[in-house]
Amino acid sequence: NIFFNFIELPWEEAQHTPHLVKDIQEERLHGFVTRGLFTPKEVDEILSVTKHFNIHDIFTVPTGTVFPKPFATLTDAGDMLTDYTQKAEKLRALAKQHPIINTLLSRMDTFFKAVSGDFETTVPTVLSNHTACAPGNFRFFEPDKGGLFVHCGYLFQKQSPFYYTVVEPMALERQLSFFLVLQNAEQGGELTIYDMLWKDIKDKDQMEENEYVLTPSGEKLYLNTLRSFYVKPNPGDVLIFSGGPIWHRVENIKGSIPRITFGGFLNFTTDGKGLRYWA
Repeated sequence: NIFFNFIELPWEEAQHTPHLVKDIQEERLHGFVTRGLFTPKEVDEILSVTKHFNIHDIFTVPTGTVFPKPFATLTDAGDMLTDYTQKAEKLRALAKQHPIINTLLSRMDTFFKAVSGDFETTVPTVLSNHTACAPGNFRFFEPDKGGLFVHCGYLFQKQSPFYYTVVEPMALERQLSFFLVLQNAEQGGELTIYDMLWKDIKDKDQMEENEYVLTPSGEKLYLNTLRSFYVKPNPGDVLIFSGGPIWHRVENIKGSIPRITFGGFLNFTTDGKGLRYWA
């Protein structure tokens, strides 16, 4: 690609490349795919556990389901927050029941620490009850229910500022997104990266709009007129990219196989010394 710098490297190399997150923070890099963080056998074992998630713990969204409940759904610090922290604890309980889920969470932690160098890297805590946020969530995109409409992390921050008030202080700027692919769709599910940044484009008619965004003067800017490229990691690969300022979308899921990922966000701490991964 021309306009953003995305690279790929194997896990064997990434674990000895501690400056990758710093490179994104300082805009020398915009994203990187780490190949083979999990083996095909490990991916299959993780998927087998996901088939038995408790139906009462799964959060339904228009495109499929999510577990645990996404932090972005919070609009109050009462029952909603309690439910969120309880679901996050259920994920950690699963890690005690299933060694492969423990492997998932511990390997992701090892990965984040390896690529973030001197940043003190961990999961953030909820201020009111001192419990840890979810380290990520499983997202099941079902076929023929769409994808993920065009957005960037800063758009979510603008529309849902509340949820940043109930966790330990984190910097809103330079937010990163991450996801581990567990299963690709038969067709679709690519991550499309647009040559468009939040500093230039900050609005949409409505969240579900997926064909255009709005310019500062209120004019429609159609996505099909923009330069773009897509990223489609394989199962076992993980992508970290500058999802805060860069507009992107997940293409519609087609065929008979759901797209399954484990992902979330990365934020730097306000003192600039730490990195927090969460969902």
